[in-house]
Amino acid sequence: MPEALHILGASGLIGAAIAARLAAQQPRLLGRGAGMDTPLDLADLHALKAGLFADGGALVHAAGVTDEEFANDPAAAWQRSALGSKALIAAAKTDGVTRMVYISTAHVYGPLEGEIDEARPVNPMSDYALAHYTAEQWFRRAARVDGMDVLILRPCAVYGLPTDMARFKRWSLIPFSFPRELLERGCITLKSDGSQRRNFVSASAIAAQVAGFLAEPALPGRCRVVNPVGPDDMSVLDFAERCVALLAPLMPARGRVERPQGSSAPGPAPLLYRSAYTSAEARSTLDETIRALGARLRIPSTRNA
Repeated sequence: MPEALHILGASGLIGAAIAARLAAQQPRLLGRGAGMDTPLDLADLHALKAGLFADGGALVHAAGVTDEEFANDPAAAWQRSALGSKALIAAAKTDGVTRMVYISTAHVYGPLEGEIDEARPVNPMSDYALAHYTAEQWFRRAARVDGMDVLILRPCAVYGLPTDMARFKRWSLIPFSFPRELLERGCITLKSDGSQRRNFVSASAIAAQVAGFLAEPALPGRCRVVNPVGPDDMSVLDFAERCVALLAPLMPARGRVERPQGSSAPGPAPLLYRSAYTSAEARSTLDETIRALGARLRIPSTRNA
């Protein structure tokens, strides 16, 4: 592994898992969350300058823009993803960083349907997906032009336990919104018939892939794009019903799932999320994570965070 390791976004779900996995390397943590070694906001372009990574090494960017950021402040979200990522990479290059990892999203492929592996052409449709693909392109250029060794990961649906429930901001994602809604309202209300399928991968599995990449001999000029694949493929409806079954012991009455009026039963699986480079995560931790998240949500101080 490189002598120095810098992790941006270590207060987030994936970044925290990466920091924990690579803790023995004593990574330097950067970001907007509490407890960071170096406070850093990608929207602050003046802070993204030479000297930020003075000891070189490797940089993991796990602070990609979120849907919530686009909803709250679209201009700042675009600045963080496009200009911020560009300036970040320029500073890293100047300071001698030679290896970089970027956590992107499966949504750069466009509609999540059909068979999707890394050979699938990109078709980003939302601002969120476009922003991530823009950032990807800066990393791709860093490999091609500057000789960096780059890994880009495109997870589909990531689950895990937030390190700080009160500060967690991704409650709109179904691995978190469904258990929370169920425990607060006794019901999960779907916005569709729930037939769309997702591949669920743990944040710890993504961290393992990052660690594996950094443990490999460096290959200057390489840009590898990988879909981190989890062992759990299911429809949104299946996931909702799984939450109802697993969290039943925490509820006074059995929960339920509601679909829009007139919804039909889910059809055949329209999504096969695969990777040409990796096999699926060996062991599913989805059920135990749903139970553990539910238990945390039952604590009064965090339930309404």
